[in-house]
Amino acid sequence: MLFSGTGVWSRWLIYGTKENLCSRGYQEIYTTGGNSLGKPCQFPFKFGGKWYTECTVDGRTDGQLWCSTEKDYDTEEKWGFCPKKNVPVPNITVFRQMEDREHMIVMCSFGKRFIESSFQLSLKSEHNYTLKNPLCYSSENCVFEVKGSLPVSFTCVHETDSVVNRQSETYTYSPSDFAEDHQEKGISLYYICFFSSVVAGLIIMTTAVIVITIRSKTNGSRITSIDNDYSDGKEDVRF
Repeated sequence: MLFSGTGVWSRWLIYGTKENLCSRGYQEIYTTGGNSLGKPCQFPFKFGGKWYTECTVDGRTDGQLWCSTEKDYDTEEKWGFCPKKNVPVPNITVFRQMEDREHMIVMCSFGKRFIESSFQLSLKSEHNYTLKNPLCYSSENCVFEVKGSLPVSFTCVHETDSVVNRQSETYTYSPSDFAEDHQEKGISLYYICFFSSVVAGLIIMTTAVIVITIRSKTNGSRITSIDNDYSDGKEDVRF
C-alpha cells in the first residue's frame, strides 16, 4: 500500500537518502560534454559497484558534477556533466530574543528553489553543526529556530545535488551585541513609559474638562428654568 504521509506506513524512501519518495518531483537532467551527446542522466545508475540517485562528484578531482546516461556506468561508460544551476546568494536575517540570549530565529532568503534544492543553516559555536528541514513560509524564504550559547555564527546554505552552491555572508552574534540590545530595549521602554504617562494625563485632563462643561451646561439650564418659574409666578400675582 502506498502512503504519502509521514506515519507508520511511510516506508518509501529515495535510495541512499532519508527523504520520502514524494518529496522530490521528477525532472530530466540533460548532460553537457562527456561522451553521451547531451543524453539525460539515468537515475539510479551504478558506478564503482555503488548506486547513485543524483549527480555526483565521485570519481573526479575537479569537483564537477556528472552522471551516467546508462543504468550501469561500469559496463557502458557513458556519461556527461550535469548543468550548473543559477543559484542566487542567500540573504540572512537574525532576530534575537531580548530576554533570553540563547534563543534566536534566523530567516534565510534563498531567492530560488530547484527540485533538488536543500536549504540548511550552518552554526559555529561551542559545537559546530547544521540545521536542516526548516519551516518555509514561501518557496524561497525559510525560518530556523535556534538555541545556542553566545558567541555564535550563522550561515545560510543552499545545496543542489548534495553540493554547496551558494551560501550567505556569515552573521556573528556576540555577548556585546546582546548587551547593546538590552540597552536599546531599556531606552525604548523608558520612552514608552514616558509617553504612556503623558497620554494618560491628557486623557484624564480632557475627561475632566468635558465633565465640567457638561455640569456647567446642566446647572445653567436649571437656573434658567427656576428663573422662568419665578417670573411666571410674579405675573400670576399681578393679574
